[in-house]
Amino acid sequence: MEDFREAPPSRGAAKRRAQQIEELAWQALELAESEVRRLGWDETLLAELRLARQARAHGARRRQTKHLAALLRREEEAAAALEQLLVARQGRRQAQVEDFHQLERLRDRLCAAETLDEALHEALRLFPACDAEGLAALALNFQQSGDRRPYREIFRVLRAAAERGRA
Repeated sequence: MEDFREAPPSRGAAKRRAQQIEELAWQALELAESEVRRLGWDETLLAELRLARQARAHGARRRQTKHLAALLRREEEAAAALEQLLVARQGRRQAQVEDFHQLERLRDRLCAAETLDEALHEALRLFPACDAEGLAALALNFQQSGDRRPYREIFRVLRAAAERGRA
């Protein structure tokens, strides 16, 4: 009977994983202190992260970050926690960008004469506390004058309404 053991990763796969963990270590330098606390790292990793952050000379910072990456390669749970935090952070950032683009599209539809009524109804559906008359006046002002101030003000009103809706 043959013995089927899981083969260790190839040298190339091990190098790719090491590079990936080093990139995670560089991203860890940019985390806010509150995010670092959520990682649940032991004191050794936290001390190495602090040292890497404090290093000002490029060579020293690089050396310290590589040392942090080496520790993370040994501590798979710590590396996984960091990876999860960064993925969640990227997801939140992507959601914010999408919300921003949605508000921009709504503003553009408000400023176009042919879609103004439909866009006003959508704005009121999304943000019931929104001032429909004020938005309509700003949109008409933009359509008549071509001035960009009402265009920007519409976006501010929509963004404020969206933030009030989240609170």
